Amino acid sequence: MQRCALAFGSALCSALRAPRSALTLASRDALVLLSCFATGGFCQQPAAPAPAPATTEPLTETAVVERVTAAVDRSLQYLADKQNPDGSWTDNQAPNALSMLAFMGRGHVPGRGPYRETLQRGKTFILANQQPNGIFASARPSHGPMYEHALTTLACSELYGMDPDSELEEKVRKAVNLIVAAQSTTGGWRYQPQPADADLSVTVMQIVALRAANNAEIPVPQPTIDKAIAYVRSCSHPNGGYAYQPGGAPNMQMAAAGVLSLKLLLDPELGPDPTVDKALEYMKQAPVAWDGAGGVQYFYYFHYYAIQGHYQAGGQAWNDWHPRVRELLLSKQNADGSWDVPAGTAEGDGTVGGNKVYWTAMASLVLEIYMHFLPAYQR
Repeated sequence: MQRCALAFGSALCSALRAPRSALTLASRDALVLLSCFATGGFCQQPAAPAPAPATTEPLTETAVVERVTAAVDRSLQYLADKQNPDGSWTDNQAPNALSMLAFMGRGHVPGRGPYRETLQRGKTFILANQQPNGIFASARPSHGPMYEHALTTLACSELYGMDPDSELEEKVRKAVNLIVAAQSTTGGWRYQPQPADADLSVTVMQIVALRAANNAEIPVPQPTIDKAIAYVRSCSHPNGGYAYQPGGAPNMQMAAAGVLSLKLLLDPELGPDPTVDKALEYMKQAPVAWDGAGGVQYFYYFHYYAIQGHYQAGGQAWNDWHPRVRELLLSKQNADGSWDVPAGTAEGDGTVGGNKVYWTAMASLVLEIYMHFLPAYQR
């Protein structure tokens, strides 16, 4: 039986391979879009949401911006409090990397600001655990280290773009070289750092990491990009969405992964990709819900990629999607700044680690789509 570690421990692949039933979304008035750059300040929640504007450009709604900013600031304080003295948050590099990204997504960088020491400790820990072959190793590795390697490469690429130094550059180049070398002949990636097989859930993480590295002026070979595009397209389903592997059934997690992958890889001047448009239509079936996560087993994985994919798509797809996700997450944040995971879904403590670190970092990153401090979050 095929195995999958969608997050970072032993987890089943069924949610990635099988289609999930979905209820029709109830119509709701969309709130106006947030501004691209959310900074500081608090104010009262608006009494009622405003209708979605006809334009697709981001508009400023001060009260909503400040609600998101305040929620993220609470979550970052929670994450700072949970950091271990050695700079880690857990014994797996993936939640460590996601925590680092959450701070950077709010505009914090090593050496400056209230979380300068938090980020510096995290950076030191991550870099110290890179192996000679370039892999970012974990004390508690999943059976597929390419998940955590890609997320750590993403975090280090964003760090290098904000605060470059020679050691960081060397580490990122080694990490990128490993990703390039591990690409399969079909164009995707799999759990192990070798070109043996591929699936879309691992592939999207490598694509986002390579995009971030390229943004930081660490080059990625064009043949690597071209093969990755071909692989993602091969996972598309004629009825819409993308499958875990070519020929499989579509599901919501992979629809989000496929949309973001192609939006990051394709030249927008070449026009829309029909597989992306059909996948966005497919995702309209997904209930944005907490209880049972609306049938989406990997709640945070799905929303992390879905919010980015919809933002990259822009237009009505973005206008219709993001207010519901934002309001759901804001309503579910705990008083201490953390988030839990929807009951009955797959991203439990045994899969992603304890202390609510993974859930809180991922929820923060979803909300930080409005802030645009991370180059990977920019169109």
